Amino acid sequence: MSRFGTSVLLFVLAVMYWIGFSMVRPMVSLYFNDAGYSVPVIGWFMALQAVIPVLLAMPAGSAIDRIGTRRATLVGSAMLLGSGLLYWAGGALGLVAFILAGQIISGLGSLMSWGALQAGAAQTARGMPVERSRDRMLANFAFANSLAQFAGPITGGYLSDQGGYGLVFLIFAGLAGSSLMLSLWLPALPIEGRTSRSSGVWTSYASGFGLLRSNRPFLMAIAVNGILFVLIDMQSAFFPLYLSGVGLSNTEIGWMLSIGAIASIVIRPLVGYLIEWLGHRRIVVYSMMLGAICLLSLVLTPPLWALGMIVFLWGICSGMNQPLALIMVARTVRSSQQGMGMSLRTMSNRIVQVANPVGFGILSGWLGLTLGFGAVGFLMLGASVLVQRFYRSTT
Repeated sequence: MSRFGTSVLLFVLAVMYWIGFSMVRPMVSLYFNDAGYSVPVIGWFMALQAVIPVLLAMPAGSAIDRIGTRRATLVGSAMLLGSGLLYWAGGALGLVAFILAGQIISGLGSLMSWGALQAGAAQTARGMPVERSRDRMLANFAFANSLAQFAGPITGGYLSDQGGYGLVFLIFAGLAGSSLMLSLWLPALPIEGRTSRSSGVWTSYASGFGLLRSNRPFLMAIAVNGILFVLIDMQSAFFPLYLSGVGLSNTEIGWMLSIGAIASIVIRPLVGYLIEWLGHRRIVVYSMMLGAICLLSLVLTPPLWALGMIVFLWGICSGMNQPLALIMVARTVRSSQQGMGMSLRTMSNRIVQVANPVGFGILSGWLGLTLGFGAVGFLMLGASVLVQRFYRSTT
């Protein structure tokens, strides 16, 4: 298959992954809310999706580099199919244990599937002769994902209002099954320096920590990715609860969340150009500051029209994260370690998905949901100042 054909297939698989993920995650949160669980408990339940992937990110990255992106995508898609069926069975039978098992398997499937797709995109981009073209290809890859992130919440909200949460879970399983079939057409991408030798779990941890310790630009990219991902996780896990509290239906919540996805659609194709113009350091700091302002604004309980504007600005700063991180990781990690690099990026996201729901659940239980958003905004503002000082100290 040509590089163009491979790129198209990677784009399609990534879009299907993100439609499913962005559709089901807020609906799972709302499912627990409708079942009568408190916000702190919902936080623990949402964090369960990321606990095991945090522990297994490095072995998964090593496996992706060893078996290749095609096989890793097949494995990940099969896991996501299984998680979707568990979601559906749990919802149909009223068994929360099945939903929680689906959370765990979904996290593992996302780790393999999304890590492999990112590595495949990075490997394909590295084959391009001009660095500017590589950056733009990865920015366009993120742009395609933003289209899916726009469609996912709308689809999930509409389906849940029309057919209940069970219909959402079945559609999620169907998307995973379709991805499994399409992955069979994905070519085995050649990776310079890849070894076919099996490596142990502890060896993979040593390799991952060694990469973080020896590659400071990569370490900074991972840290920045994790900080910005807080904005994404807050929007998908807890912002639906905020919107439900102001009286919006699930369909209206889906539309409101998709305003942020529209902002991502607008900004992501421009990230490559913005990096050339402003540099990635300014983009990082400005994104953190803008996200902090959006979170702090929620404390004022703005009217619906202002809420839409806040979500749009929120989507701009959070939309920067994926293309920026993909470009930074692809630049700083060699081809034979792209799987590990992208898995470590995913691990930083999963760490946020563990710490943020638990921490925010406790914080909102103490301060209330609205003030909890303001507290996170204040912390994000402080993080932007620290990151800016770190960049200045390294120049």
